[in-house]
Amino acid sequence: MQAVVVIHGMGEQRPMDTIKAFVRAVWETDKVITANGLPHPTQVWSKPDVRTGSLELRRITTRESIASASFPHGVRTDFYELYWADLTAGSTWDQFTGWVCGLLLRPPSRVPRDVTLAWIVLWIATVAVIALAGLAAVPADTWRKIGADWLAEWHWFLAFVAAALATCLHKTATATFGRVVRYTKADPDNIAARQAVRERGLKLLNSLHEGDYYKRIIIVSHSLGTMLAHDLLSYFWAQREAPRKIAESSPEFDALCELERAAAAVDRPNPTAAIVDQYYEAQRSLRVALAARPAPPAHDPQTSPDPRWLITDFVTLGSPLAHAEFLIAASAEDLAKRKFERELPESPPLREQLDPKVFQLAQATGKLPVGPSFKESKLISFPPPSSPHVWELHHAAPFAVVRWVNVYDTASLVFRGDIIGGPLANEFGPAIIDIDLKSLRGQSRSFTHTKYWEIDGEPIHIEVLRAAVNLLDRPGGDVLAHARAGRAG
Repeated sequence: MQAVVVIHGMGEQRPMDTIKAFVRAVWETDKVITANGLPHPTQVWSKPDVRTGSLELRRITTRESIASASFPHGVRTDFYELYWADLTAGSTWDQFTGWVCGLLLRPPSRVPRDVTLAWIVLWIATVAVIALAGLAAVPADTWRKIGADWLAEWHWFLAFVAAALATCLHKTATATFGRVVRYTKADPDNIAARQAVRERGLKLLNSLHEGDYYKRIIIVSHSLGTMLAHDLLSYFWAQREAPRKIAESSPEFDALCELERAAAAVDRPNPTAAIVDQYYEAQRSLRVALAARPAPPAHDPQTSPDPRWLITDFVTLGSPLAHAEFLIAASAEDLAKRKFERELPESPPLREQLDPKVFQLAQATGKLPVGPSFKESKLISFPPPSSPHVWELHHAAPFAVVRWVNVYDTASLVFRGDIIGGPLANEFGPAIIDIDLKSLRGQSRSFTHTKYWEIDGEPIHIEVLRAAVNLLDRPGGDVLAHARAGRAG
């Protein structure tokens, strides 16, 4: 068994709507993975499950897939939805307008080029709304006095349009973009909502790790949900110290050393495709080793912490993390500082310069890749003082074992393609597999932010989605092929 956790984006989604459409795209309509020779091969079951934390949610279970190298007898998949819209409702108009003002009043030099047009459109819309409201507020007699009789005659219509527009904008903004404010902005009024959302997500991930029921977990997130998912991965990895510790005497240590070598090669200017491929192979080897560790006794989880790590893939669709320096940081410099301080995990993880003592311990292993001195040596792992001959991956290194695939659709003129998403490798590390749908099928003629799993007459995005989710856990393969075909195109 494996589990897929789907995290929805902003908006007023109803529970289960997102996950049902998603399962239809990646399982029910996939004639390849479901060619299992069983009766009703694409059938799924919707079952109640306490792991979701809500009676409104259910898990969707599939039949066995076809066989693969990772699953010689096929694999059954449980799909879960992390639903969080109910925890982020209630943003006030003042909170929303304060957030918008914070975006608008930035100096143009601090607005990234890829969102400059959207920033200008936001300015134009804001000025137009204010101007319309101002015109409607002027009494009709005043217009007559200055000779603008036509404005006096249409004053009632301007007032009606202004009131209707204000009502519609208030409802839409607080219901939809209000959730962006509630989650992305760490204000005193938002802290409780952010905490509740993260606690629900961490509880689900912890429950999926309990026992030995699941062998693998995939996280798929969309829109604002990608920011939540990135946070959850960061917190969940930091909380689970046991999976991050690797003894020098274990076979896992060889996998760790290979990962360190591969990460060092990627951490150079303009790494080649072959070098990045070696990182993916090392990443996979280490995560397979960590997942193969025995589960702790069910009756004693406190004294025997779970040493396994089961999350293998992180898929982001239309992610606003592409505009992180605009949405969650004050500037590009602030974003770089947060990554350097290990607040925001990257792929590959940040490699830290060693101090003399750690350098000596690394040298003593005879395996860890270090330079001629501590000044030229960096590693992702470190030796915890309380555990001799043990190395621990630092708290911001989930992407040492989790592959990150990012799918986006380059926009044109704001409303063609997806202005919200974008490439992430430049911002969050060269080991991210960026796939641009535009480069594979041309410029979209419509707004595609909500269409990443919508089944229509252009199947390429569904093929990319299936390859990114990778239910058969194939190494490398289709995802890289799609990404490189797009870059070549």
